[in-house]
Amino acid sequence: MKRKILLGILGFGMIFMSVPAKAIDVELTEEKKTDIVSNCSQIHESLVTLQHNDSRARVYLGRYFEIILTDYITPLNVWLVGHSKSSAGLVENQNNFTEGRRKFINDYITYQKGLEELVAIDCKVEPVRFYEKLENVRGERALVAKDVVALRKLMDEQVKLVTTLKEKI
Repeated sequence: MKRKILLGILGFGMIFMSVPAKAIDVELTEEKKTDIVSNCSQIHESLVTLQHNDSRARVYLGRYFEIILTDYITPLNVWLVGHSKSSAGLVENQNNFTEGRRKFINDYITYQKGLEELVAIDCKVEPVRFYEKLENVRGERALVAKDVVALRKLMDEQVKLVTTLKEKI
């Protein structure tokens, strides 16, 4: 069961990690403006599909980050404190994971609102505004991707800390 949870997180996390680390700031040329206007319907459909897929991924990741925290990380630390075997590293990792999860949720909400605003823009009528918002949303999505990577690293750190603790006991 634990392996399925972790594999699921890794799979859905890949959705967000496929985003460039930083939005590319490129000037909107007349050619790009024409492309946006002429392909507006397809662009809109792609964005709506992305919106639905990312929403599902957020629910999935959010649920499993919550499970990892509430079913694994926190109970272990409570048990260790109750048995006078508290580990500063595990407590710090729990705090970092809690904060990382909160950041993931907040950054995702910002990204999702931006994506909703982007989808609402008529790219045939306002290609410049659409493009500017698109660049902004790409940056917001990149932040969500970084949050997922950071949480995965904290999960790896948790495994290392627990393994070290296990060897000591």
